[in-house]
This record gives sequence, structure tokens and C-alpha cells, in this order.
Amino acid sequence: MTTTQTQTAAELRVEDVSVVFSGLRALDGVSFTVRPGTIHAVIGPNGAGKTTLLNALSGIYRVASGRIMVDGQEVTGLRPDRVARRGVARTFQNIVVSPVESTLDNLMVGRHRLTRSGIAATALGLGRGEQRVHEARVRDIAEFAGLSGVLDRPAASLAYGDLKRLEFARALCLEPRLLILDEPVAGMNAAESAELARLVSAARDALGLTVVFVEHDMGVVMSIADRITVLDFGKVVTDGTPEHVRQHPEVISAYLGAPMESGNDQVAERLS
Repeated sequence: MTTTQTQTAAELRVEDVSVVFSGLRALDGVSFTVRPGTIHAVIGPNGAGKTTLLNALSGIYRVASGRIMVDGQEVTGLRPDRVARRGVARTFQNIVVSPVESTLDNLMVGRHRLTRSGIAATALGLGRGEQRVHEARVRDIAEFAGLSGVLDRPAASLAYGDLKRLEFARALCLEPRLLILDEPVAGMNAAESAELARLVSAARDALGLTVVFVEHDMGVVMSIADRITVLDFGKVVTDGTPEHVRQHPEVISAYLGAPMESGNDQVAERLS
């Protein structure tokens, strides 16, 4: 993929963030920092608050207390579209595409934030020169993601793995500085998961992205993450390198319900 439109990778700081639903603290004083240009994983058991955290980062959920900072600018409380304008792109657990539109048209949706002529003008066929520039960039990203051969096909006809790569590629079409991925390889087979993990790392390197992702596949997490934050019951259990996290007793307890004991090396292996 061409790097002519490389962005400056963003720093993310999460400072004592809490999210409350009807008196229940889904997040409780969560703090961590993601350095520019790194791949940062957030892991934890079901119900730990991982997706709640991503929803708070992207402006979908309101934060009860604390601050979210992107490159030193506070985005706490901003609407999702305003967060996106700060260079933040997001994918979701469940695939969200228009099934009747082509792969190309679904990818072009990711360019509207960057289109000077606006959505209405695009619909009326205005700004065709600009449209050609954006389409060329979308085709470049589609080639990088392995979607060139399905650009004219409706999304409904795509295989599941192609749909997951479509969502990933559409997020790249926003030219983000911070990319947030919610379970990017969920439901994929081993070969598909390995390929998408490779694409995430390659996109970080080619585009200068910072990546924050939630994932249950520990093989993917340990293979591409520079640093990992572990949540349980809405709180940070630990934050560190993959090796640190793999050996951390509280992490093993959170995942398996029992503390790490002598001879439990096979437990740590399950997190590798």
C-alpha cells in the first residue's frame, strides 16, 4: 500500500475513566497510555468491560468521570463523529455493512469525512474530480486488504472472512491516526486470523497508525501486541508487555478462576 498519505500516529491516554450504567460501574477508574505507533491490546474475561471501554473511547458511551486524551487534546464527551474528526476510526464486534451495496461503495463510505464536496454533492454527482481521487485511494486500500477481486460484488455475497476484512479496510479508508478494533478476528478460522493479524501489523507500519484492539484470540494478541492492558470487573488488573502479562498470576486467575500455582506452567501456555 502506498504511504503517500501516512498520518502521524496518535498517543492515547485514558485517565481514571469510569462508566456507570444504572448504578453499576462497568468501568472503574481505568487508566493506561498507548504510545504513538504501537499496537495495544485490551484483554479480559467476558464482562470485563472491554467493549464498554472501546465505546467510551469512540464517543458512543458517556464517561461518568475521568478523561480521554488523543495527542493531548481531550475527546471525553465528544459525539462519535467529532471523535472521528480527531483521526479515530473504529470497527465493531458485529459486522456493520450495507449488504446490497458493492464492496467498493461500502469502502467509499469511509471517505465521506474527507470529502470536501460532502455527501449530498457526491450523491448528485458533483465534485467528480475529487471523487476519482478518493476512489483511487480506496482501490489502493482494497488491494492491500486483499479485496480487489470483490470490489464490484454486493457485500451480501461475500464470505465471512472477506466481510471482516471489508470492515477493517473501511476503517483504514478514514485515514485514521488511531485505529480501534473490536475483536477483529472473531469467527475466523486460523488461517484467516493469521492473515488479518498480519494486515493489522502491516497497516501500522505502512501508515504510521496507533492501534488499540480487543481480542479473545490469545495467539493473535501475543503475536502482534507491543503492550497489553488486562481488565476484570471493569478494573485494570495489569498493564505491560506480552511476556509480563503471560506470567502475571492475577491474569491467570481472571481467565481460569484459580490462582497460578507451582506446576501451572501449562496455564501460562494457554495465554501464549
